[in-house]
Amino acid sequence: MKNPTRLLIIVALLLAVSCGGKQAIYEGTAEQLNDEVLEELNKEGGFPWIFGGTNYDKVFDILKEIQIRYPYTKYAALAELRSGDVYFKKRDYTLAAEEYENFITNHPGHEELDYAMYRLGLSYYKMKAGKDRNHSKPLSSIKWFTLLNKTYPDSPYAEQTLEKIEESRKLLAERELYIGKFYQKKKNYKAAAQRYRNILENYSDTEYAEKARKLLLETEEKLSDQSS
Repeated sequence: MKNPTRLLIIVALLLAVSCGGKQAIYEGTAEQLNDEVLEELNKEGGFPWIFGGTNYDKVFDILKEIQIRYPYTKYAALAELRSGDVYFKKRDYTLAAEEYENFITNHPGHEELDYAMYRLGLSYYKMKAGKDRNHSKPLSSIKWFTLLNKTYPDSPYAEQTLEKIEESRKLLAERELYIGKFYQKKKNYKAAAQRYRNILENYSDTEYAEKARKLLLETEEKLSDQSS
């Protein structure tokens, strides 16, 4: 092998150039980078949908760039909020909810806190499951929407929550009725009665209240027969 020492030096120089002194991928002020993120997030996919839509890798890179290069600006905090927006647009509502909740915890006095609360409630609203599934998602949705209305009653996002709160409450009432009927079919009348009472106590204004009232009478009769 001719001049192995020279070859090793060349390889070392190439590695140093490729790995060392990494330059910023995206240039600009914090505000310019934030605007670029918003522009990218507002893109809609063409046909087929994978072309022309949001470049999520690019957005995450820019958000990271903002937080590293401008940590003490308002745009660093906004980068945390936009991370939630990216996951939300990707329909990864679980990660979106985590990002929004972290933002609310880390920036309790932020001017966009009402937006973060709305998007957090909306993330849980999007995750709501069927009547036979876990009820924690619609409950969390109601919790954050209600907090938004109490804390920021004049927020433009508050009015958008009212219909969603009612839909979530109906879903919970429907779930209680579904589970109550399941227990009743299994002749577990005590458990069924608890579900029907819960509807009458907490969701009496929903369409499921009347049905729950009738079924509660049936189960109470069965319970009475069992005890006699």
